Amino acid sequence: MFRAPATAADPVIARVVADHRAVVGALTSRSGAWQSLDISMAQMKALFVLHDLGPLTVGGLASRLGVGLPASSLLADRLVSGGLAERGRGEDAADRRRTVLRLSEGGEKLALRLRQGSAQLLGGWLEQLLPADLEALARGLHVLAEVASRSPETVRG
Repeated sequence: MFRAPATAADPVIARVVADHRAVVGALTSRSGAWQSLDISMAQMKALFVLHDLGPLTVGGLASRLGVGLPASSLLADRLVSGGLAERGRGEDAADRRRTVLRLSEGGEKLALRLRQGSAQLLGGWLEQLLPADLEALARGLHVLAEVASRSPETVRG
């Protein structure tokens, strides 16, 4: 595998990645909604994919998660049995015979509660920053969000 030569930015990138992990870790460990979760990481990923993208077939979910059809089907079964998702037949415009998976009302509420709890906690931390630091962070995150929105890359592993 080819790796570009090291640059002066490499330590900065490593620091940003480490700081990102620390912030995300602090958010998940301090948010009460996350602490009371009783679902697997795979189920949580599927929950957020369905929340962000809307109804999907099991194959569509598998594609988005980068897993095989059997794993996606098991995830769907677990979400349905846990009351977080529902299956609906005939809702796929391309093929009315296919079953579509969508979040149930409970699944939608859980996804929103998890995101809102983290947003409130993060907002409180951001309020503690000096105005110049907050502005610098906002500029940097805006540029990163633009790069991310244009990037077709998916990392698996």
